[in-house]
Amino acid sequence: MDADRRGGLRTPILAADDEASGSDRSEARDLEARKSVHCSHKALRVILSLQFLEVTAFYGVYLSLIVYLQDVLHGDSASNVAAVNSWAGVSYLMPMLGAAVADSYLGKYKMMLIGLSVSVVGMAIVTTSATLPALRPPPCAHNSFCAPATLTQNSVFFSGIYLCAVGIGVVKAVFIAFAAEQFDDDDDGEEGEAKASYFSWYYAVANVAMLTAGTLLVWVQDKVSWGLGYGICASFLAVAVIGLAATPRMFRILPPVGGSSNGLLQVLFAFSRKLNLTLPDDATELYEEDGSKNRVRQRLQHTDQFRYLDKAAIVTVEDLGQDGSRPWTLCTVTQVEELKTLLRLIPIWLTSAVYFVANTQAQTTFVQQGTKTDSWIPAASLTSVQTVCVAVCLTLYNRAVEMPALRRLAPLQLMGLGHAAAAVAMGVAACTEARRLRMAGEHQLMGIAWLLPQYVVMAVSDASLSVGQMEFFYGQSPETMRGAAMAFCFLSVSFGNLINSRLVTLVASVTAAGGRTGWFPPELDNGHLDYYFVFVVAVTVVNFAVFLALAKNYTPKRVI
Repeated sequence: MDADRRGGLRTPILAADDEASGSDRSEARDLEARKSVHCSHKALRVILSLQFLEVTAFYGVYLSLIVYLQDVLHGDSASNVAAVNSWAGVSYLMPMLGAAVADSYLGKYKMMLIGLSVSVVGMAIVTTSATLPALRPPPCAHNSFCAPATLTQNSVFFSGIYLCAVGIGVVKAVFIAFAAEQFDDDDDGEEGEAKASYFSWYYAVANVAMLTAGTLLVWVQDKVSWGLGYGICASFLAVAVIGLAATPRMFRILPPVGGSSNGLLQVLFAFSRKLNLTLPDDATELYEEDGSKNRVRQRLQHTDQFRYLDKAAIVTVEDLGQDGSRPWTLCTVTQVEELKTLLRLIPIWLTSAVYFVANTQAQTTFVQQGTKTDSWIPAASLTSVQTVCVAVCLTLYNRAVEMPALRRLAPLQLMGLGHAAAAVAMGVAACTEARRLRMAGEHQLMGIAWLLPQYVVMAVSDASLSVGQMEFFYGQSPETMRGAAMAFCFLSVSFGNLINSRLVTLVASVTAAGGRTGWFPPELDNGHLDYYFVFVVAVTVVNFAVFLALAKNYTPKRVI
């Protein structure tokens, strides 16, 4: 049965184009709506293809960066780790900047063109640095001193990768918001279904891109040539720029809707000026523009939560004397509701950041487990298993015609599933580590296949929370902050990694106090990684409980 006609939430946007019905019962407006969705599907196929190129190029640099710094530029271990962390930090902070500029000034299409063009320049510099012998130190001879890179060699390479970080970083969140804008804000119709489907398709494409970079590109860089590997990344970005520049007529390009930060500051300033005023009993007495005056910006319905902020929309005699044209002393109900919406989103966003304390274990402590097993594959390759599982989960979300309950999960429900599955994954990891330690005490090695269940469950968690998070923040954020809302998703990953880094350092220090071995000794078999996993389970369960309370009491945005 056709998923579109079943009304499932996740209509596959990569399916074959719908055929126009020849029935006389089809009205003209229905036909136009189908044409609109048909065009939107084509636009999203192009966007997803461009996103595949962008994500592959980004991870083609990221996944092998520390190896290049060590083997080619001959940096020391500590400085290499610091360099990679700094570069990743800049990369995941840039989406917020790009979203703010796109939403307020340039628009999303121009921002994407500029950002990708900057990344091509950066990638070209990196490729040149890796190709020309003069721009890298000579290789190390056996049992001899390895000459470190000169200031010029380091400067050329780092200027290139930081240009890539800025260029790719500023378009990450903008790309996602731009794709969602190809459909109308119709949550109940075909366009709403297809837009919801896009978020899961994007995450599936991103994971396939990560898998491509982590296997094919990394292999080319390590076994063939660093210059060739980086050159492929540069060519991917160049194709993305050309493809985006050649297809503007295919997209719905909306103008920037104004500075979201200015609007929020105006509400706070107006509120502070009218702090001593008394709110009217009837909310209709608050100031709101006539819909005919603003056809671009969504008008939001008044809500009672954070009602004290409504004082910014109280109309005074002084305001009337200025014909209501004083944005820093009189704000509309819509402006006030945008600030209220942001205040509702921040606590839920914080639970997502804490969630990534558990999620990041798949790239760190789970890999450490794998190095202590009887492994027939490199331990780091287990992250590719998770990537494949995530892609499979997302495909099922879009194709599971026989499971309508799954397809109709609301974004908050998907996020809840992600939180719960993360706790289960960490519990499984704790049991597996306890088993491994018992076998190590008996001088036996556990098979690496025992780690697969925790990766599979974490993949379900990752797919559920990440897709639900993107869909929720895009749908519930103020229209003026949709690009920034997508940047919040990337920031949650950054914050989660930062929290976990500090948490591991603190736990290692406390448990090793007084000369004890501690949970994280140099030799993993002498420690208690299983105790740390139980600790993360506790953190995840508490975080899940907080999320449930926030989700239960969440007041959704209502558009007039």
